[in-house]
Amino acid sequence: MIYLIFAIPLVILFSIQTTFLRIFFPENVAPDLILIVAVYFGIHLKKNNGILLAALIGFFQDCLSGGVLGVNFLSKGLAGLFFCVIKDKIIVQGVIPIGFFIFITSLVDGMIYFLSMTSLLRGHVEGDFIFSYLIIFGIFNAVVAPFLFYIFDKGKQWLNRKFPSQFLESI
Repeated sequence: MIYLIFAIPLVILFSIQTTFLRIFFPENVAPDLILIVAVYFGIHLKKNNGILLAALIGFFQDCLSGGVLGVNFLSKGLAGLFFCVIKDKIIVQGVIPIGFFIFITSLVDGMIYFLSMTSLLRGHVEGDFIFSYLIIFGIFNAVVAPFLFYIFDKGKQWLNRKFPSQFLESI
């Protein structure tokens, strides 16, 4: 039941990411909603569940994007792992910390993409990718992330009220 509740918003976010955001943000510089969800899972779920779900949604993003399989799996899994490890040592509450950590995570996500495309796959990535697209990508994610975190927190509170003894024990 709990996994179904997680699946519904993910399907909505995947559809928004793959269709609507491409219309409003040209040249593939759009907020990465799935990266934001991976960070949220890494922070708010138990250790193994956060890493597993972050990597799993990265794999689904690879499958739906039509790109190279494994790049999003690696980057979203590493984001989930990183936030699972440091979630007890830092406080990621409020607009500024969420925006800051999402911005940094977006830069790392972009660097993983850049390094995998240039070194492992011997692809060609434009020279201004690092300096212009990556910074804009991080800013878009940092602006959208607090809103999505707020929506997820409200959903989590609603689930706690509806299923008080079942929700937190299972995830």
